[in-house]
Amino acid sequence: MSRKIKIECQSVSKAFHVPGQKHLLHVLDRVSLKVYENEFLVILGPGQSGKTVLLNCVAGLLEPTRGAILINGQATAGPGPDRGMVFQRYALFPWKNVENNVAFGLAVRGVPRGERLDTARRYIELVGLKGFEKAYPAQLSGGMKQRAGIARAYANNPDILLMDEPFGALDAQTRYAMEQELRSIWEKEKRTVCFVTNNIEEAIYLGDRVIVMSALPGRVKSEYPIDIPAPRAYTETAFLALRKHISADTDLVL
Repeated sequence: MSRKIKIECQSVSKAFHVPGQKHLLHVLDRVSLKVYENEFLVILGPGQSGKTVLLNCVAGLLEPTRGAILINGQATAGPGPDRGMVFQRYALFPWKNVENNVAFGLAVRGVPRGERLDTARRYIELVGLKGFEKAYPAQLSGGMKQRAGIARAYANNPDILLMDEPFGALDAQTRYAMEQELRSIWEKEKRTVCFVTNNIEEAIYLGDRVIVMSALPGRVKSEYPIDIPAPRAYTETAFLALRKHISADTDLVL
């Protein structure tokens, strides 16, 4: 049985004008890839490999210079409710409590207050923030803020979740805990996920498949299916072997 393609990048290139320079900065070069329904795809690459730019093109926040991006077989035309975004920075409104931050997208769409708060509370509980509904971002740790961001993305019920190094600013222990939490949430509430990272261990731990990007301009260098059953452990033999193999194929830091 063939899998449904949710996202297709067809020879996507992106270049930017840089003030003071005569030539364009080529960030992406003919990137082609497919993401399947309910797949957890990780895009792995060093800094300046164009992985965030690619994610922003999929989100509709940027337009490719060349090529096309299809969502469910249709060309993208800007952002849409079918795609939810989780950023590396904690994109929460400081004047809104957790409950209202999570419900924000539903409020914009005109969902009645009672319904949107019920939905928000459901996802607040799912990400482990029950009891913090009335807390404000300044009262939360970094990991708790990202939990709220993930809950907000899920609450809008998108087909696709786009995650741009969401745990990059966290300490190692919190990062590992959030990886476990995210994988657990994804198992309960399947979505098609595109997750960007520069961390090999994180990519192997989370992904069903890992796409490795080369440095600027970003190209698809290689692809690794992750056949290690979940829950995965960083210390198991198969994990360590795959980490070594991917590390030899990249210039990333373990």
